[in-house]
This record gives sequence, C-alpha cells and structure tokens, in this order.
Amino acid sequence: MHTLTTLAADAPGISGGQIFGAVTASGAALVAGTGLILGLKGSDWGPVKIENKKKAAWWGIVTGTIWVAAGGTWAEIAQGIGSVPPSLFAGGDFGNPGQGAIAIFLTMLAFGPRWGSKTAPPAIIGLAAAVVYGTAGGVWGILVNIVRMGVGIITGQGG
Repeated sequence: MHTLTTLAADAPGISGGQIFGAVTASGAALVAGTGLILGLKGSDWGPVKIENKKKAAWWGIVTGTIWVAAGGTWAEIAQGIGSVPPSLFAGGDFGNPGQGAIAIFLTMLAFGPRWGSKTAPPAIIGLAAAVVYGTAGGVWGILVNIVRMGVGIITGQGG
C-alpha cells in the first residue's frame, strides 16, 4: 500500500515547505535508483557522479535501504538481491555465520578489493548489504535507521 504524503499538508509550493513538491517513499526509491544507474553509467551531473568503489558502495547501501523502506515492489527487488549472500551460507558446510558476520563480509567485499574502474560490483554488493544490515541488528541497524529517518523527513512520514 502506497500513500501520498507531502512535506507540508497546508499549502503547496515552496512557501508551504514543499521544495520538491510531493515526495513519497516510492518517489525517493525511484530517485535513488535512477541516481544509482545514472552514476554507474556515467553522468555529468555532480551529485550522481560515481567514479570510485567507495561512492558506488555507499550509493548501493543508501539506495537499498530506501528501497526496503519504500516497501512494495521496491522492497522485493532489494530483498531479492539481499537474499543471495545469506542463502550461500544457509545449510552448507560453512555453518551459519550469522547476519552480523554476513554484514561484515559484505562491507569488506564492497570496500576492500581493488575494483579498478568497475563501479557496478561494489554498488550491487552495497544493495545486498543494505538488506542484511536491516536484519543484522547492532551497529548495522543504526545506519539503516539513519537513512530511514532521512527518508521519513523528506516524505513527511517521520523525523
């Protein structure tokens, strides 16, 4: 279920607090996903220039978190990507490392290797990490909650 919530319910426009107009959680997910794709493909627009692994990983983490917060199809896409790493360890010879260890593993994998000019792998790993962070708890949950609070402020659904 998606609802339309605006930044200020009384008056539309900048004077009413709607700097960007009505923005929903699904709208934030659309903007984040578009920014991620444009940045990975090569954009000339400053905010979406993703030219290194750190930016790619962070864009993936934030975008994945926003997708989960948006719910619906956005959350299903994120959860589909995020379900891959835990499923690799489920019931196998590796045992169950726990969500916290998988969160550390994905963070190391996104930020650690020399990806060269490749930005897609750390971005995709970041998307998966965002889902795992949400279920791992601990310090990972703090990051997820910060992003979700930001989305809530933008969409007028919390803060």
